[in-house]
Amino acid sequence: MNDNFIKTNLIIFSIALFFSSCGSVKDFNSYDNQVPETIGQYLNEGKHFDEDIFLNEATKTSTHFCPKLSEPYWVIPSEGLASDINIQKSNNNVSITIHHQKIYLAFRTGPTHFASRKTGVYVISSEDGKRWQKELSLFFGKDVREPFLIPINGELHFYFFTAGVKMTAFEPQSISHYVLNEDEKWEEMENVLGKGEVHWSMKKRNGKIYMTSYEGAHYQLKGPSNVSFYFKQTTNGTDFFPKEDSASVYLGGVSECAFEFDYEGNLWAVTRLEDGDETGFGSHVVFADKDSLFEWEFPKTADIRCFMSPKMFNHNDELYLVARKQLGKKPFGKTNRNKSLKKQRIRNWVGYSLSAKTTALYKINKAERKVEWLMDLPGVGDTAFPSIQRLDENRFLIANYSSPVNRRKRRSWLSGQLGKTGIYLQVIEFVTCNQEKSK
Repeated sequence: MNDNFIKTNLIIFSIALFFSSCGSVKDFNSYDNQVPETIGQYLNEGKHFDEDIFLNEATKTSTHFCPKLSEPYWVIPSEGLASDINIQKSNNNVSITIHHQKIYLAFRTGPTHFASRKTGVYVISSEDGKRWQKELSLFFGKDVREPFLIPINGELHFYFFTAGVKMTAFEPQSISHYVLNEDEKWEEMENVLGKGEVHWSMKKRNGKIYMTSYEGAHYQLKGPSNVSFYFKQTTNGTDFFPKEDSASVYLGGVSECAFEFDYEGNLWAVTRLEDGDETGFGSHVVFADKDSLFEWEFPKTADIRCFMSPKMFNHNDELYLVARKQLGKKPFGKTNRNKSLKKQRIRNWVGYSLSAKTTALYKINKAERKVEWLMDLPGVGDTAFPSIQRLDENRFLIANYSSPVNRRKRRSWLSGQLGKTGIYLQVIEFVTCNQEKSK
């Protein structure tokens, strides 16, 4: 039996076991669906803050802040969608940004979370956070994933990767690239990066644009992990450098990786170590000095918690992480490390798929290089692909997806992946902790 056959049968068995437990779900429109007042205010004011304004010592205060959450506002589905936006049952993989006083939101839609010929991506926009119109509709008869929006040099850039159609395979092909130019028209550009390389996070910091990406045998069952993880820069959104092996900062089991900078210009990152390697399974907290940003310091032993779909942001020189949180007593990487990598992968992957999940907000303990949980965000079943847009000094707009959160029963991640999922927006505001406690 080959690796794909073993993995396919494991997944099919799990699907068959849990398919009957998916049950019916309430429609997302049954929620109290009010647009957070903060979103409307921000768009009406016509402001757009440069993130770099808030990433320096001059803006740091001694105030002790606590996060305060607005109610989630469901965009997908909602009555505010234009009639030509035809969503399917599964809606996930979301990206947001604000460009020229509009919110742009990109998302994947398909029959389930898994690959399908029916899968596609939409880019939609809104001037008020209530009514949404279609910008792009991209369906190619194969899977598409990882939509990502980012303004660069006055233009809005949009990336995603095309893949295969096998439900049980991870088959990234190429990174498609579109640009909304100054005339408000979308242009299809040449593909970027190498074939099979997958982008994850990209952001403008300290006057430069940085990106994390990876390529290699992701989800390989046998043998040592051989995934190359990259850290790159771009000035135009098309050419990324370094292009050679010098862009690789890690070889092993790391795929997705969130990153952010502190006020001194040092880099911090949290990895998704799903494939496992000599450091274990789970995640790393990584540091790189401002004078050597391509020399990442990885721990010798991984955190056995796996922070999947991680994204980071900085507020008042405190680093925060939004990622998927595994519920239950057994963390992702708790399997006996004396066993073969193959056996560890099977136990970790199957156990993770069959356990319940939520989305959570964490804080990075920089002194101990450790991730600390702060609070759970809305999310059950299939959840956690956060996208973060700063609104002003103390407010951040989060986009995320989830199975219906009004179900009290815990749902496994896998059963959620087969069911209905929607996309919501939520504002995280940092207020003085005394102010938060008094409310």
